[in-house]
Amino acid sequence: MEVSFVLDEEKADLRIEPVQAVDAQVSTVVAGTALEGGIGNLVRRAGAHAWQFIHGSPVDVVAQRNGQVPSADRWTEFAHFPQRERGLVLRAGERLHLPIVHAAAEPILWMRCLRALPRISDDGLDVEVWCGCDDDAARMLLSQRLENAHAMASLREVTINLPVPVGCALRIEIRCEPGPHGDPSADWLGLLGLVVCARGEFDLLRARNQHAWRLQNEIAHFSRVYSDDFYRDRHTERRASGGGSPPPRALPPRPVDRVTVTDMRAALHAHLHGVMPRIGENAFAYANRMLAMAIPARPPNFPARLRALSAQHPGRPLRMLALCAGEAAIEGGILETAGVPVELCIVDVNASLLDQATQRMPPTVTVDRVLGDANDIGPQLGQFDVVNITSGLHHLVELERVLAAIAEILSPGGEFWLIGEQVGRNGNRLWPEALALADRIFTDWPEAKRRNHNTGKVDAAIPDVDFSAGCFEGIRSQDIIGQLERHFLPVDCYLRNAFLWRLVDVAYAANFDLDDEADRKLLERAVVEEAMHWAQGGRGTEMHAVYRSKWAGVLELVTDSRARGSYRD
Repeated sequence: MEVSFVLDEEKADLRIEPVQAVDAQVSTVVAGTALEGGIGNLVRRAGAHAWQFIHGSPVDVVAQRNGQVPSADRWTEFAHFPQRERGLVLRAGERLHLPIVHAAAEPILWMRCLRALPRISDDGLDVEVWCGCDDDAARMLLSQRLENAHAMASLREVTINLPVPVGCALRIEIRCEPGPHGDPSADWLGLLGLVVCARGEFDLLRARNQHAWRLQNEIAHFSRVYSDDFYRDRHTERRASGGGSPPPRALPPRPVDRVTVTDMRAALHAHLHGVMPRIGENAFAYANRMLAMAIPARPPNFPARLRALSAQHPGRPLRMLALCAGEAAIEGGILETAGVPVELCIVDVNASLLDQATQRMPPTVTVDRVLGDANDIGPQLGQFDVVNITSGLHHLVELERVLAAIAEILSPGGEFWLIGEQVGRNGNRLWPEALALADRIFTDWPEAKRRNHNTGKVDAAIPDVDFSAGCFEGIRSQDIIGQLERHFLPVDCYLRNAFLWRLVDVAYAANFDLDDEADRKLLERAVVEEAMHWAQGGRGTEMHAVYRSKWAGVLELVTDSRARGSYRD
């Protein structure tokens, strides 16, 4: 059962429904065509199955009179486009029928197309996307008009969310229609790319589009490019020339995994066997402590980092800024453990939480409380040795502005800390592959373990709720890592927890009796599956990280150069 489709010349099951059959031997004349062979004429003679590119005077382009149009002879490059592009050609009135695809979770359709000729009819052409589900009649989802006035050959790239249930049989058509005045002359559509798939698989499948053609171009390019003078300094012969070298051997087949998934899963269960809960630990803390034991990574030691920074600045307290800190309970614990003098500035929008935060601080810390929106942070509070955000960045809308400001207010050598940050899917949703795995675990639990304490109901599956719909919870979570890379260099990043947190959060944690061995076994299995998912490329959502500012680093470099007298204006 196919759950995805990628347009490719090697697809044998593509079907093009031809235009209305005609009795005449000539249906359309297309002269002055610019395609792979240059400027000339595309022709298809009566009874032929291939388009021919002919230079010289106009000749007839004849439609196949009966049956379906083969798609294999419709592939060509488009010389009128400023970059190399290859695609499938459709004429006005034709329909491309895709093979049946069964809808995956969160299905999308992506299409990239252009005018297949330098000039089409004066009223343009319409490209339409039609979709039918199971036995329902097809309906139009999208119509785009391509006109001669549009630059870049009317290049269009669109993505559509397919409004269909998971598992339904999708019947998708791409139609090329004449413009509003019904003039079909020279209305040819070039379909450059077409993908139908689950949203989470899109980037991979889009890259697979026209793989064979791209590979051919890649080999040709690199076979000649290194002969250019630009690379002359690389051309050092390190062996005596000699003939008779054997040809390169073929890549051998992939071996069977030495450690099977079953073996690794069993080893993890053995590793966690006998781990008992600590006094006062709930299911959330217990499961996450086991997870820390099951993966070969450790979060940054923030108290130790604070002590190291303090040693670099003897004789003065460190300046630390805590954004979105609330009551600052986590910050208070770190500062108490570090035991070094700190001037702490706390910024939050909640005045009552700021009052509580003062009570959480050890006596080595002086507190400056600032009531304000972290989205408006800038240089107005001065420079800092440490800027910290604990589980708060995913509540901010103005990531670009906030992160740029933090990068500028960090002192040279200073650090930006993220503690317990949510960097997964927007709205604190699980990524589709993580949700599917978590649901398999969750649905095996007895009803008593699936009781949702937020609603009082037993959940049949994990609710896939977008929490950013009504507030700022996870409003831009999935943008955070990319925005961090713009302004900061990673020093120590710890990323884990694709779905475990959702199984044991406030909705379900109280359902587990940690004195009950059966309950502990349920949690152990969830931890093992989370660790396996992490080891096999699962996307973690919980980040603990240390970054350094690019801006502060360059400033430090320039300052040091000036001090040594080696800097030149």
